Amino acid sequence: MSAPVPPPASDTPARLTRVLAATDLSAGGRRAARRAAQLARSHRAALTLLTVIPAWDELVQTLAGVMGAPVPTRAMIEADAAAALDALAAELRGEPALTIDTRVAFGRPAQEIAAGAAQAAADLLVLGAHGAHPVRDLLLGTTVQKLLRTSPCPLLVSKHAGGDYARVLAPTDLSDAARGALVAAAALFPSAQLHVAHAFELPYEGLMQHAGVDAAAVDAYRAAARERLLPELARWADAAGVPPARRRLHVAHGYPPRCIDQWVDRCGADLVVMAPWSKPPIEAAFIGSVSLHTALAARCDVLLMRGGAPG
Repeated sequence: MSAPVPPPASDTPARLTRVLAATDLSAGGRRAARRAAQLARSHRAALTLLTVIPAWDELVQTLAGVMGAPVPTRAMIEADAAAALDALAAELRGEPALTIDTRVAFGRPAQEIAAGAAQAAADLLVLGAHGAHPVRDLLLGTTVQKLLRTSPCPLLVSKHAGGDYARVLAPTDLSDAARGALVAAAALFPSAQLHVAHAFELPYEGLMQHAGVDAAAVDAYRAAARERLLPELARWADAAGVPPARRRLHVAHGYPPRCIDQWVDRCGADLVVMAPWSKPPIEAAFIGSVSLHTALAARCDVLLMRGGAPG
């Protein structure tokens, strides 16, 4: 009899020690800070609040100065941001007091946030799903998209501020990276029910439809594939150390981002946990990524494992 395979190591520890919340001090950024504080408190971790004054703002200052318009100095902007962060920290500190430090940085948001996470030795980075400047996000690319590639630690995109995570959706492409994400979810949220889900698309299905194979036969082909995949998904979850009593398995035919959106609604998930899915770089560049779609489109919070090329 072969020895059982141990669950894979994850880049997220079972207990957090330092959480960094990047906030633009908008409503969404403040919600993300409250979520970060909740997680830091539950894990007895320290919290860092970071806000970045974008280089774009400095350009506006320069142009306004050339035109003779009164503009605040960089020192004034930094002082205002620091005061706002201190006020937010006081609001979040609570009792027993949470250890919170604050930082103000200048530059490109994604670059400064990634650097701040590295400097703080954070093991979780939290930020809001939507910033205060949609036009700027459109021009420079979304911070989330860039952090998927550059963050030194897992990234939590927060949409809601309160409540423990009760139902966690863990979509999987059956890779080792996805199994690591499931291991992390099980460890970080020990009381949550885990919904382990796999979406599949069938080879030759398009050819079958083009050849005039009737819809009933195609449906039977899909159903047979699903029945074969369910035991495989169960074995995959077993290898992650997640017992049957704690999990629900879902297998569906379809485009993965669409299936994930549907599972979030059907399961009532309040968190999605996933690793970047494997995809050739050219395809990822032109089509986008499952990870990015989920981070931006899901109605609930989304925890993305360590960056690298988004899948």
